[in-house]
Amino acid sequence: MDDRRELRERIAELEASVRRLATENARLRQALAERDARVAELEQELARRGKNYRPKPNAMMGRRAGKHDRRKRRYRKHPGIFRPTPTPDENTIRHDVHLSQCPQCGSAKLRPTGHFDDHLVIDLPEPKPELHCYRRHEYHCAQCRRNYQGRGDLELPGAHLGPRVRSLVCYSRAYLGISLEKTCTLLDELFGIQLSRAGALGHLRWGSRLTAPVVEQLLASLREASLIQGDETGWRINGKNVWAWCFSNPQIAVFLIDRRRSSQVLVEALGESPAGVLVSDFYAAYNRLECRKQRCLTHLLRELHELRERLPAASVKSFVQPLVELFQDAIALGKRRDELAKETFHQRVLDIKVRFIEMLLECRSQHPDCRRIWKRLHRHADELLVFLTVPGVPADNNGGERDIRSLAAARSDGGTNRSAWGAAAFAHLKSVVRTCQKNGVRFFDYMLQLAGAALHHEPLPLPLNGACNLVASATRSR
Repeated sequence: MDDRRELRERIAELEASVRRLATENARLRQALAERDARVAELEQELARRGKNYRPKPNAMMGRRAGKHDRRKRRYRKHPGIFRPTPTPDENTIRHDVHLSQCPQCGSAKLRPTGHFDDHLVIDLPEPKPELHCYRRHEYHCAQCRRNYQGRGDLELPGAHLGPRVRSLVCYSRAYLGISLEKTCTLLDELFGIQLSRAGALGHLRWGSRLTAPVVEQLLASLREASLIQGDETGWRINGKNVWAWCFSNPQIAVFLIDRRRSSQVLVEALGESPAGVLVSDFYAAYNRLECRKQRCLTHLLRELHELRERLPAASVKSFVQPLVELFQDAIALGKRRDELAKETFHQRVLDIKVRFIEMLLECRSQHPDCRRIWKRLHRHADELLVFLTVPGVPADNNGGERDIRSLAAARSDGGTNRSAWGAAAFAHLKSVVRTCQKNGVRFFDYMLQLAGAALHHEPLPLPLNGACNLVASATRSR
């Protein structure tokens, strides 16, 4: 009896196993059928696209399965930016594209279906210079008993090239960073205008003289502004090292090239006591100015991060890391000014200041680098947390560094100057170009308006929001 019972149990187990295998077999057959259907669908799509179609490479191709894709994660933080689709208007140039024979078999027996699609392409018109002839009629004044002639709106006296050509030379040198020889080649190849390097230098001198009063007015505006950001970098004049300075705020950027890196440059540019808050790094020349200052916390945090990597663990734990956390908390609090209630924000600012004062009372590490940082904090104690009490003041000097970065790029490309007046011309034009960019003003339109105002002895406009009326379209077409 026991043998029969064991035999029946064994048979039941085998039958259950057979049922499970049958179920798994059915599932696999269904998955295989779905895969075959998908393969057939892809083959049809491939045939429809053509035999030369190749799929776009996947960002994960060639990467190990399960490996963290940091690049994909980083790019996922920002949404994609695409060019807006243009809208056809009355100025759109239309081209009707017809077929004369079949592209597949070559047959000429084609019958129109009445359907079409529009492919919109933005292109530049064929470059063609304009020759302007200013016929200056002469008039006799009965009172002065002398003859006089007028002058056109954009007629430069004694010039054979107009202000647009001259502005292009200035723009190529001050913003694009290409040499004068390449600028002359560009004019010849694109417009058929032949210009020598000496002539291009003359146009730079014209642009410098035209924009020099504007730069002086921009500097005067900076002296009265509520925020000034300053930075400096190396430059060269005829192979000798000099310094390029940048003074800016969100609306204005002024560049100066000087042989000195002393505080005298700051005093001559901004005065002894500017009205606003000066944001800068810890360079000692800025100490000369009598105004409120905010030192760049990014520079300080960068140095603290470097010390954290090479100092002993005890010094890092007792001094470096608490400082890093303190300034990171202060920067994060400054970004939440508009989110928090006024009382809550002031209370948290007070907490940050209390933590800072406690760290200033005694240096918690005797390491020489920690002592050096502690002395710097003592020296600039009133210049590190100004951004928490004055709205609109940043905790870093990133704005000034972004403005001066293009100078560093031009210096690396060999785009320095051979003479002092060439450096001054470059600085004047660079100031106007960068200020126009900050205010959304087209540089070429502004230069035309500036040239017209100078010719008619009118007040020179500034390339600032609300202060610059751009040239009308009728003036552009002349």
